[in-house]
Amino acid sequence: MSEAKAFIDYYSLKKKKTSNFSLYYNDLISLTICGIGKINAAMSIVQTFYEFKQQKNNIWINFGVAGHKKEKIGSIFLVDKVIDNETKKKRYPFILDNCKINQNSCITYNKPNFNYTNNLSDMEASGFFFGCEKYSSKEFIHSIKIISDNEKKKINFFNKDEVKNMVLNKIEDIDTFIKKLYSTWTNYFEKKKKIENIIRNILIDYRLTFSEEKEFRRWLSMYFYHTSNVKINFLDNKKDIHTNIQNIKKKLGI
Repeated sequence: MSEAKAFIDYYSLKKKKTSNFSLYYNDLISLTICGIGKINAAMSIVQTFYEFKQQKNNIWINFGVAGHKKEKIGSIFLVDKVIDNETKKKRYPFILDNCKINQNSCITYNKPNFNYTNNLSDMEASGFFFGCEKYSSKEFIHSIKIISDNEKKKINFFNKDEVKNMVLNKIEDIDTFIKKLYSTWTNYFEKKKKIENIIRNILIDYRLTFSEEKEFRRWLSMYFYHTSNVKINFLDNKKDIHTNIQNIKKKLGI
């Protein structure tokens, strides 16, 4: 709660009545306090998904404190690689261009780790990423960590004001990242909607089986996502579907 309080106040979040996790929200943002551990983190993802309209491909951000061998207390990092210490599984978040937050890898442990390395260490990130994968694309799944302890020093985790103020000192950096990610998210879905409409209009002129339409739709999507050209006059509905797909591949250089 000490970590969450800064966000609750900054975004004017109100509490949502729920039985398992503490949830707060406004019209655009929700915040879930998952507690300690990767299992709690993964379970909180499911709870949040079902509490808020079950919408896929939303933005998901894990925020919390982390340890590091030498980084200064209060330093902020965006996680660019997640490693689960128990399973050795890894995930690589998609980092936005021109991101102003420094990046580092993070190892998630099952219990507090004081054998500091040059990786961030926490207890939630891997559970968060593995949980979010079921509901969103990796472009919109991120983890932000503030250094709370290193080889020489650590904050007083029982001092609520110290923890809250540490977060407050970086909350504008975090808000800038959220806004940029939100802009990317908005542009992505505007483009997706536009492409879906174009493809729908193209398919009207074809008589295809279910499997043919699925395959043709996949290649049309790939073409429009990789080119700014909305005209596709090299297709011919009088030719078989495989010839048209080959023409798309040629245009993509495949």
